Amino acid sequence: MTIARSQPARTGSDLAGSDPVFPGLPGATLQTSLRLPGFQQKRLIFNRLGQPGQVHVYSAECRAGDRIRMQMLVPVLPLGGSVVPAFAVVAQSLPYKADIQKLPFTLPAGFSAVVAPPPTELVSPVKDALTRAHYYPGPTIDTRTLVGGRVYLVVWSPHNHMGKYVIQTGTRWPLRWTYWTRVPAIWWRIRGWFGLSRAAAVAALGATALGILLLISLLGRRGRA
Repeated sequence: MTIARSQPARTGSDLAGSDPVFPGLPGATLQTSLRLPGFQQKRLIFNRLGQPGQVHVYSAECRAGDRIRMQMLVPVLPLGGSVVPAFAVVAQSLPYKADIQKLPFTLPAGFSAVVAPPPTELVSPVKDALTRAHYYPGPTIDTRTLVGGRVYLVVWSPHNHMGKYVIQTGTRWPLRWTYWTRVPAIWWRIRGWFGLSRAAAVAALGATALGILLLISLLGRRGRA
């Protein structure tokens, strides 16, 4: 079954637990799409529509029966500059085919799409527990592939708007312990992308370094005594 909610959900999910991706400029067609490791693990795609009419296409290999879940997160930026684009999942033989005409390009034969148009309204913003960044939970696409192969994520603005956007993909939490060792770096990059101050982290690192130096000095004095 395919679910495409054009209206935003009233609750959001924390950014923690999603592996952030800050890609370069994706291609504007299926053939020139930017390849990602997969759409099953929870990821956050941070990017920006930099020109009117620009189209971003991402892709990943999927197996038959894989669940494909995408949600648009509209960032709240201190100086503005966010965008509320439309996005779509494109693949061969998706369970839903009525949205093809809404795409910014013509699909090859055998492909179908599920489109989530921009919402008519955004509910109250959500504050992320890890980074303290604010964002509006946007539309969601939740579907399954019928056949294996490459699945595409297409992002564009029907009204030629420009600005930053975030898309959360996947349902599987990262299980490797190395992810959690990267949480401070993730916090740093996401705060910077949102345009938020990172002074608290600098102060904390300075205090930690000062504490380590004082401890080393104290141990050195005891050793000499």
